[in-house]
Amino acid sequence: MAFTLAGYVDVYVDGGPDVEGFNLYVWNGSDWAPVYVIYQPQFIDTYLVATGQWVSMPYYNMSRYIFRIPREVRGPPQIPHGFEKWVLEVDNGTKKVAITLAVGRDHLRRGNITLVTWKALGREEIKTPSKGRISRPMPPRKWPENSATNGDAGTASYAVSTYTTIYPIGSLYFKPVAVAGAFSVYLPVDSPTNEVVRCGLNNMHWVGFEVQDFTVGVKVEGYVTGGYVTLEFYNLDTCALISSVSLALPNYGSYWTNIQTNLPQDNKIGLRIKVSGRAELASISVYTATRYKKTVNSLAQIAISKAISAPTPSITASGRYKVGVLYGPYVAYDGLATTPTGSSYSSIYVPPSTVSLTWHWQYCPMLLVEYYINGVYYESTLISPVSGINTDYQCRYNVPSKTLQIKPRDFAMSKATSQGGGISVSVVYMAFGSSVTISFSNRLQILYDRWLEPFHSRYIDYGTGLPYLEWGALLLYNTLQILGPINNTSVNILTEIRARTGELVISLAHNQMDPSFHICGAEWVITAPVDSQAAYIYYDGSSVQEPWWSSMGRRVLDAVDWLLTFAQGDRATMASIGVKVVYDVISAATPQVSITSSNGVYTIRWIRGWADPIPSTVVLRLMRASVPATSPAYAEWRYFREGRPSVLGCILSPFYYVVNTNMYLPPRSLSSNSLGSQLVWSWRGQTNLISEVIIS
Repeated sequence: MAFTLAGYVDVYVDGGPDVEGFNLYVWNGSDWAPVYVIYQPQFIDTYLVATGQWVSMPYYNMSRYIFRIPREVRGPPQIPHGFEKWVLEVDNGTKKVAITLAVGRDHLRRGNITLVTWKALGREEIKTPSKGRISRPMPPRKWPENSATNGDAGTASYAVSTYTTIYPIGSLYFKPVAVAGAFSVYLPVDSPTNEVVRCGLNNMHWVGFEVQDFTVGVKVEGYVTGGYVTLEFYNLDTCALISSVSLALPNYGSYWTNIQTNLPQDNKIGLRIKVSGRAELASISVYTATRYKKTVNSLAQIAISKAISAPTPSITASGRYKVGVLYGPYVAYDGLATTPTGSSYSSIYVPPSTVSLTWHWQYCPMLLVEYYINGVYYESTLISPVSGINTDYQCRYNVPSKTLQIKPRDFAMSKATSQGGGISVSVVYMAFGSSVTISFSNRLQILYDRWLEPFHSRYIDYGTGLPYLEWGALLLYNTLQILGPINNTSVNILTEIRARTGELVISLAHNQMDPSFHICGAEWVITAPVDSQAAYIYYDGSSVQEPWWSSMGRRVLDAVDWLLTFAQGDRATMASIGVKVVYDVISAATPQVSITSSNGVYTIRWIRGWADPIPSTVVLRLMRASVPATSPAYAEWRYFREGRPSVLGCILSPFYYVVNTNMYLPPRSLSSNSLGSQLVWSWRGQTNLISEVIIS
């Protein structure tokens, strides 16, 4: 039976199965056509801890969505092999119809075009008279669990151990292109080193080894007709084109899809992205999150990122049915270590809270508390009141702490909807339209393991006998981001530790340039041995160029830009938490840098000179000492604190941020077998290597 509307029909499904990671098709009478999926938002007034402002934020439970179906649908002759038959029962108020869906993780093709289901996070509720209900085979087929898009988080304990197989996820960075008229153009690689020519081809992005699959996002600003996005995969060892995947480009808006690939695991892979079509005037961005399969042979291949919120003030709201509290956006560092069962090596500590609800009835209600990561529903819980009987028009609740994990699906989705993505955590409380006061007794913390290097799991450095790393290059190990209001001023601090064979480099970036309220000093407490007599300091300026310095600030802007795609608040206030992007730094002569040690614990302290300009970026180069020659050295980053100006000068805070993360620093010796021929720029400046090695 035909079901025809002009153009397409939108069918609203509530309480449907999770379709993320699936492709859905309908039969149009002559061919299979893909279905678009638009997840429907629930807008909740949300308090942003980072800025102290209220915004209307969309939240998604992934079971409410719109199926955008081609205008004519007929019963298919048969379901394609490897796909399941689902039935969408549609009622538009005047008639009912059953539509057959072919559902699977594989893709169908039409000629040289790969047909995929594009998905989007809706920015507004789509109104449609057509309501749908899905019937699927019972019991449903158990799909393979080795997909980064799996929705259910399994059990994974933090942290990664040796000989574990992990599935890291990281972004590939391309710049947007402006197009007009008929166009066919390759997207430029976003690399500050400008090393984008490989195999004689321009705009080639290094991808690496052991590539599994991709989450690809597109953003079309303007309107494009007859558009395609083509991904070209190359073997960089032979400079041969392996395969290409062409996808029909949405006319406008932001969408993502998942691409399964079959690429050689033991070869270096490169990627070029081409967009083509016709437009009067448009801008096209393509965001790509890549999933790899790696075996951890040494903990030196694993790094750790941590984020901490500043103290959360007491929050009061009234007249709202639900109230949200959002922490973030935090940097989504590339290389998140995930498992084959849809979980990750991560830990999100949500602090306990107390809730006071104004209530005019005798008995206090149960309190519904929901948790969201990146705006996507994670779980909920019901909290009983401290006292069931209301005696003073106040119902009080003690909400215990909660530990969550970053789901690979949500992490990849953030990276497919904006350059670099971000991480946010929201706690939503049922307020019943009454006055509510929410207080947190601690800080939110996020901790996760990252894969460090882009090479093959089996690569061995014969000089050390360890898994290969180009130890002579600066590799990004531990990171700490502190984001939240301090003294009613939004402060965003990002500090990172890099290391190579002979150096330890500590960097600090922040967003506070106010002469009366800026970062004038800092202190790091670590156990990595450094030379107390050799310290060099750099500020932002125009002299010494290192690409990763600019990437440090760029990562924060990635996270801010990502949240700005959702939030409907004061964008200028939200953007104020961004850290200045510094492309060059210059040697600073007058600041004080001191290094003291006691019982293997080293305290590094920087204080800005009184005559120095206020720097947004500070870089300390320290010489390593007393490190074993041929093995990674275990070290800890224990504490961090910042300094503020006062009438007595720069005073370090009496409060220490407890970091407590470990790192395995590179050995002091270099392998003589390392040949410098391949420059790799990967993961927003986390890795910048020169290497050529062989498989053992």
